[in-house]
Amino acid sequence: MFTCNNINLLTFTYYLKYILAINMTIVPFIYFYLNLINLIKNKKKLNKWYIKRRIKPIFYIIILFTLSLILHNTLNTSNNICYLSATPKIYHEYKNSYNFLQNKDIDSELKNNYLNNILTNKSNNTLTSTVYKQANIIKVNEEKNSIVEEPKVIVEDNFLNETDTNIQNNVYIINGTFNYPKYVYGNTNTYSGMFCPSDPLNNGYNNPYGYNNYFYTRLTRFIEEARNNGYLITISSQGCRTYDTQINYYNTMTPGRAASPGLSLHGFGIASDLEFYNQDGSICSYFRTDSSCPSMGWAHQNAEKFGLTFPLLYSNYKEDWHIEPLNKSKY
Repeated sequence: MFTCNNINLLTFTYYLKYILAINMTIVPFIYFYLNLINLIKNKKKLNKWYIKRRIKPIFYIIILFTLSLILHNTLNTSNNICYLSATPKIYHEYKNSYNFLQNKDIDSELKNNYLNNILTNKSNNTLTSTVYKQANIIKVNEEKNSIVEEPKVIVEDNFLNETDTNIQNNVYIINGTFNYPKYVYGNTNTYSGMFCPSDPLNNGYNNPYGYNNYFYTRLTRFIEEARNNGYLITISSQGCRTYDTQINYYNTMTPGRAASPGLSLHGFGIASDLEFYNQDGSICSYFRTDSSCPSMGWAHQNAEKFGLTFPLLYSNYKEDWHIEPLNKSKY
């Protein structure tokens, strides 16, 4: 099989493929369209001399179309992986990954395998996480944000071993950072809610809801500490929100309130909605403040100590109950 691990060759093939497509579709269409308009405007001048003058360009158009079609069919049926994979999605993913990895200190065989997996449109999250781990993504992100003061987070050793590449619902954790897929339109492997477990406890999850193990561990420690301080807080039992459920929310809630299907972190099992309670055990009212609902006030004030955050406190549609991991990154 013809292999393709050269960015220049892939780029050449990518543009060749679209030039051939233009020759087979757009060029003939434009020519015949313009001639049709010309014939309509010049009906009285339609004679043998006029027709003969128009036949010659048609001959060239047919030759161009035929040659382009032959070359397209030859490349398309010859296991030419470059040509078969030269779609916008794969080409740009390959190009971005190639540029990112070329100067990284990473095993060349692993790097080439990862790039070849992109070309053959294979989904290999374990390989992806390993490659990006070796490429020191976390280190790069820390260097970019070195000016920002680091939040005070409880030592990760108190949670679980957050230095491996355990994959749950396409999310993996490295050094306390939750890495989740970057949404790509049309690529369902990047959609949240598509891989929620039907039986979490029998699929390696430490909870029956489908929350990511590390996120759930942070949540439970957070809830326990709140209880130790006299505050009652509970988490949503929804856990990992399915894609279909998100569609229902998106279609039935006020526009802008629910995330577009495929984008919600609930669908990756790394977001939760909390319920806050008063000292008498009643649920805090919807129109509440940190002062009128002390359990919520404690949560907002102490979340970062547990590697958690409330990112929608100041959004257009304020959600003082929505909690996520503090450190997140898209891959």
